Amino acid sequence: MSLRRGLCGVVAALLLLGCRSLERFDTEPGVAFCGNVAGAPLINDGFLVDGQPPRLSARIRLDTTQLDATFGTLTTSDTTGLCAPSPLFDEAPLRAISQVQHDQLWLFDFGEGRDQNLMAWVDSTCLGTMVAIVSLMRDDSVELRLLKPRPAPTQATEAAERPGFALFQLQRRKGQCGF
Repeated sequence: MSLRRGLCGVVAALLLLGCRSLERFDTEPGVAFCGNVAGAPLINDGFLVDGQPPRLSARIRLDTTQLDATFGTLTTSDTTGLCAPSPLFDEAPLRAISQVQHDQLWLFDFGEGRDQNLMAWVDSTCLGTMVAIVSLMRDDSVELRLLKPRPAPTQATEAAERPGFALFQLQRRKGQCGF
């Protein structure tokens, strides 16, 4: 019987060692996750002014104790972008979509390498509410996907009025990410 208990204890300890806390994504003052939008036009359509190079950076601050409420903020660097002279996002709260946490969508898997995927509403400074998907990666980085709903575009529809999708790869940095 004691051998069985000992084996159970070892298995439990190994399982605990394999679990990693999401608290490691919390950003203390003066620290943020920073990165640039993916450079492919297909991946960032609707988020950049037509004809401009793909220069758009994002900064996210996170508080994993608030995953069911406002769990962070989003700021972008684009003061000459779609919302000029304001950035597209300026310390915009990442508001958890509480209904998703009670739906199968909460279990959606975007592939290996992710500890948790979070879905949030985030308000732009000029283009309304968008959907943010924040993936907390096993390598301690963060992926951010932004979805901008808009009516079906025509050939002449400008970027601000087109539906949009953008992908950012973010790394933990000290400071304000350069903006």
